[in-house]
Amino acid sequence: MTTETVQAPPPFDPVRYTRQVSRAFSRGRTRFRDAFVDVYTAVLALGTVGALAVGLVLALREQVEQAWDAGSGRTLVAPPSFALPDGTAAAVLVFAALVSVMTVARKFGPASVSGPEGYWWLSLPLERRPMVAGRLVRRLLLVWAGATVLYLPFGFVLDLEAGAARQLLTAGTFGVAAVSAVLLAAWQQARPAPRSTAERRRGLLPGLLVLALLSLATVRIAAGSWVLAVGGLSVTVALGLLVFARLDRIPGRELIRGGAVSGHTGAAVYLMDLNEVGRALSAEPDGAASARAARWYARGGRTPFGALLSADTAAFLRTRGLWVRPVLVLAVFLVVLLAGGAQPPLVQLGMIAVAVLAAVPALGAVARRTAIMPGLDMLLPLSVSVVKLSRMALPAAALALWTAVLCAVLVLLGEGDPSLIALGALAGVGFGASAVRGAYRVQPDWTAPPIDTPFGPVPSAQTGSMLRGFDTTLLALVPLLLGLFLGYVPGVLLMAQAGFSAVGVLVLLHSSPR
Repeated sequence: MTTETVQAPPPFDPVRYTRQVSRAFSRGRTRFRDAFVDVYTAVLALGTVGALAVGLVLALREQVEQAWDAGSGRTLVAPPSFALPDGTAAAVLVFAALVSVMTVARKFGPASVSGPEGYWWLSLPLERRPMVAGRLVRRLLLVWAGATVLYLPFGFVLDLEAGAARQLLTAGTFGVAAVSAVLLAAWQQARPAPRSTAERRRGLLPGLLVLALLSLATVRIAAGSWVLAVGGLSVTVALGLLVFARLDRIPGRELIRGGAVSGHTGAAVYLMDLNEVGRALSAEPDGAASARAARWYARGGRTPFGALLSADTAAFLRTRGLWVRPVLVLAVFLVVLLAGGAQPPLVQLGMIAVAVLAAVPALGAVARRTAIMPGLDMLLPLSVSVVKLSRMALPAAALALWTAVLCAVLVLLGEGDPSLIALGALAGVGFGASAVRGAYRVQPDWTAPPIDTPFGPVPSAQTGSMLRGFDTTLLALVPLLLGLFLGYVPGVLLMAQAGFSAVGVLVLLHSSPR
């Protein structure tokens, strides 16, 4: 009697099989000529942008060096009398960038699966690590490459005396630190869901401490401490091992949520719709804030406009994280202003403009949500202009307070007389109108033909839609910057600021939906 050896069938991996079939299908439908043209166009565009960036840095190297010289002349805000460590401003900027990377990565996943993958794969008795590991590794490589390239221009500006080798090493270290930020976001995915807001905040403290240490290491590497690069790489490798060992513990709903946010954001970026990007990355309402808003909303209103204003106020109060970006932008701006030495007026005015442009869109979150269904506004017993006025009330008040606080801090630092606070409050009204105008930005018109330029075809209609809101922000910003440059506010300038802010409000109220 012979015994036959029964050979078990080879294990079937549906994840690998699906991806292999998908790649084979894509290759079968892609012609070599089209792929070559796409690669050639991408390389040419990147080469052109890189050449322009390098030429700009080299052309402005001497001017930047003179601008950051402490004895170069007048400055709006003088450096403080107390001594701050060298590199404080650079460390704060690097830390803010790493925290931003971690926050955005947490919204994207970073470990995620697409909708079909989550529907077909997560319900099978399969190990989840092979499903998400490949996509996570590709994201980490892209983050490292992007952070390294983006750091190079800022590195040359922040440290003019460093050589090319040190600049490249510092940029690579910053890319490694950005990878650590993404890994920290993935580590938060694998942890159990926090039960309260306080527990969630306590869970962020170790990650923030790691990013602070990596920020200091990046700055010290730029100063010549090359050994810290090995330490940063070791921290990233340790985080990677910890995260990849816990990939199978990430809940399926979290993987599907990350894939949905990634797909939503990618489609919005591809269609050049900034409002949709903000909606994709928006946070959920907070329970405690919702209770306070409910008590406010229960008061009601005697008129339709009063009821609508109460509803908008309730929505504004219940939106979680609405003040996070403006407060952080203000804090980072003040630290850089105090720790960056005696910058010339143009540099400090540029920093103020960047802070305003970064803070204004954050307070238009409620208007972006209501603008999804413009037909609902037509059902209200109010005109469209009055509805927009109600949407603008809270953002204008908040931005007037924010800009007044900014000007008050500058006045306390010796920038000018207290009349600048009133100028800032008036400018905040125009900024509030700009935030709502940007929230009601029209959809990009893809039927309009692009305009040919030396860099290729440029979609002019889509670009005009993207700039809507930024135009009135710059309009309201001009008198404010002029007053800060002068150090006092003449009566004509105060009237001009009120007029420019009023123009921003009128443009919002009477702008057409198309």
